[in-house]
Amino acid sequence: MEKKNNKKARMFIFLVFVFLLFFLLTRSSYFNIKVINVQGNYLVSKDEIIVLSELYNKNIFLISSEKVKERIKNNPYIEDVVIKRNIPSSVTLIIKEKKIRGIIKLDNLFISIDDKGRMIQELDSFPTDKIFVIEGIKIKEYVPNEYVTNDEKILKSLIEVLKISDYTKELGIVSVNLSNIDNITFKTNKGIDIDVGDCSNLDYKLAYAKSILKSDILKNQKGIIQVRSSGVAVFKRR
Repeated sequence: MEKKNNKKARMFIFLVFVFLLFFLLTRSSYFNIKVINVQGNYLVSKDEIIVLSELYNKNIFLISSEKVKERIKNNPYIEDVVIKRNIPSSVTLIIKEKKIRGIIKLDNLFISIDDKGRMIQELDSFPTDKIFVIEGIKIKEYVPNEYVTNDEKILKSLIEVLKISDYTKELGIVSVNLSNIDNITFKTNKGIDIDVGDCSNLDYKLAYAKSILKSDILKNQKGIIQVRSSGVAVFKRR
């Protein structure tokens, strides 16, 4: 009997201890979040992410990671969020942003496009980043996270084109026309267009076009460079 009583007493003490510990961890201001670190953001400001998180002065043990993610992902540029708790009173938000690769016009507005060809956000003015305009694809309305077209062939060509955004600055590309996906044309700010045919081997074609553009022969020239996968390139003056 005495052993049973001792066991019950120990169990009672343990439960009291657990309750007091839980009370301490969840009620003490010592564990309220005072510092929020943000990593991986480029397009979205740290301040905006912190405001969306609504984490300041919340108990670090009681926050719901899923709800925090949901709030932050209300910003259309945010793809995903990883939340790390740093006991006792700070958290780190690791942001994965959508990759904005292009812009498409809708009436007097611009709509940013991610690397999958999805609409991200309406813009009143053209962004100053390394982004070119997508022409030849008509959209009727802005629908966040919807693809700009339901045509699989056009979408496939668009996605391939968006992959070459690294060439935008090097070649001075300002727009690409996809009205005919077998005859895709890039317009540059140098007065020379680049006709690449279809979307196959785009890296090769644009690298070839880059070497031609650097040639002294084309200095101060206006026209179009026609590049094909076969390795044939022709320059036609306007």
